[in-house]
Amino acid sequence: MLTLRKLSGLLTFNRVSLKYRLLLYFLLLVILPTSIISVTVYNESYQTITQNMNASVQKNLAMMETVLVKKFDEMNGVANSIYLNPDMLDMLSADRPSDQVGFVNELASFNKILDIYAQPEGPAKPFMPKLYMLDRPEYVQYNFSRNVSTISEIEKETWYAALPPKARYSIVGLQAETSAGGASYTIKLAKRLFGLKNMTIPYVGLLTIDADINDFNSMLVQLKPSANSSIFIVDSRADVIVSPDMGLLGTNLGKETYISKLINEPDAAGSFDERIGGQSELISFRRIASLDWTVVSVSPLSDLNGKLVSFRRAMYVVLALCMVLAFAIALLLSNNITKPIRKFIKTMSYAQEGNFDIQVQYRRKDEFTYLFSQYNTMIMQIKELINKLYVSEVKKKEAELKALQSQINPHFLYNTLDSINWIALRHEVPDISHMVTSLSDFFRYSLSKGRSIIPIEDELRQVESYLSIHKFRFKDKLDYALRIEPEVYGHLTVKLVLQPLVENSIVHGIEKRHGKGYVEICARRIGDRIEIEIADNGGGGDADALNAMLAGEGGANDSFGTINVDQRLKQVFGEKAGIRYGKRDGPGMLVTVTMPAVTTWEENEDAQDDHRRR
Repeated sequence: MLTLRKLSGLLTFNRVSLKYRLLLYFLLLVILPTSIISVTVYNESYQTITQNMNASVQKNLAMMETVLVKKFDEMNGVANSIYLNPDMLDMLSADRPSDQVGFVNELASFNKILDIYAQPEGPAKPFMPKLYMLDRPEYVQYNFSRNVSTISEIEKETWYAALPPKARYSIVGLQAETSAGGASYTIKLAKRLFGLKNMTIPYVGLLTIDADINDFNSMLVQLKPSANSSIFIVDSRADVIVSPDMGLLGTNLGKETYISKLINEPDAAGSFDERIGGQSELISFRRIASLDWTVVSVSPLSDLNGKLVSFRRAMYVVLALCMVLAFAIALLLSNNITKPIRKFIKTMSYAQEGNFDIQVQYRRKDEFTYLFSQYNTMIMQIKELINKLYVSEVKKKEAELKALQSQINPHFLYNTLDSINWIALRHEVPDISHMVTSLSDFFRYSLSKGRSIIPIEDELRQVESYLSIHKFRFKDKLDYALRIEPEVYGHLTVKLVLQPLVENSIVHGIEKRHGKGYVEICARRIGDRIEIEIADNGGGGDADALNAMLAGEGGANDSFGTINVDQRLKQVFGEKAGIRYGKRDGPGMLVTVTMPAVTTWEENEDAQDDHRRR
């Protein structure tokens, strides 16, 4: 079945004109390589741009990691500065105050030191240090310092219990404080304090440094890959701890598919595509091992692929222009090739119709020039040969006819026959008068003033005169009849086409018959042709052999008159005219003369006028 379909498709394609096949071939030749090259270049560009884009995003995330670590080192530096302050070391290593005045003085001294480091340095917001002292429940009685408090305030906090005992410092993470102005968020760093000068009390308190969340958010905003990207930091539990979108702070994203993927990803950094909310997003992440945090970037691919989209759009435009240009060139090329061929075919159709005067006109100098030149030469040669053959044949027939006619001197013959007619009338011999009159009419219609095309009625009168002479000759052995339909009159025929056929009927049919002979001539119009039938009851003949003789397939020399009649009819009226032999139901032969129903002929206008005058 598949083979038959392929064969059917191939046959259908072979029926397509040369113009459209050339057009299709050229378009395929141009568009196919162009499309392959464009797709290859696009794919390579896509991979290159994607790699560069991922590298750029990862570079931003790495920078974010560096900035965060630097920020926390800065916070730890502030904590160390407070911790190593000489006055702070002395108070941390001193024994617990014994009275109320001692507690107040200690609280004031701690607060004074912390206020020094809480002052802003530059445009950034200041760090907010806070001291939580161990074994100082008395601090609760005094509220003049918000920076110093007792450890009991935080002992029940989860983050405090999770502090590692031997770490240089610990990043507690996101902290929220609610006040009359609303909720505020900070990132807290915690550092354990020890009485370095008094080993009997090694752990004395906890120092925390709080940094405003907006300091971290501003860093994330500066490192966003695109305007519509979102960047945030999640901890190991998938809680958002840093995000420029304040609504996300503290939100757990563990149920998000892409968060689950990157948390379970064994690599420290990477990127992957994810469809979020019906939009393709590039998810990039980088894990900060020292903090167990992950920086996450979510960027629309449409933003990151701006250059790629522009390149793709430009590629489509160039490809469309190439297709239009290729189509125009292909159309021009196919027209240049097929137009001369179509012109050649049209000229050949004229030659097929018999018009050899139209030649191919071609001005270009290419391979078609030689072809058309040879064709024009061939057409001229064919025309010359046809003219030679036609003219020679016509001249031959006219010469034969004129030779036949010239054997008789019309004036002498008419005068002689007229004299005989008067003698016959004077001696009262009507048979001689009738015969001489018929002979005179016969020759008058035969000559017809030299015309070769005469009215059918003249041809019928001529053959009637001929039959009348033979009837006088054969007496009662010959009888004849003419049955002419009125529609036949007024049409034209070739001169001397009926008399040779009637003569054949008499010579080859009636003379060989024992008993009375009969010749009947019937003329009728059928559509656009005239048919004249000549029937006799003579000895008959082989109709098929006679028709074969007319077709040039052999014949006797004594049939020259019949062949001459058929050829003259065809020369004048075309191949549809001529004679045809047929069989009768009884004895004898039937011959049919066929010619077109013609009423006007240039060379016969004078003869028709003369006939009408008679």
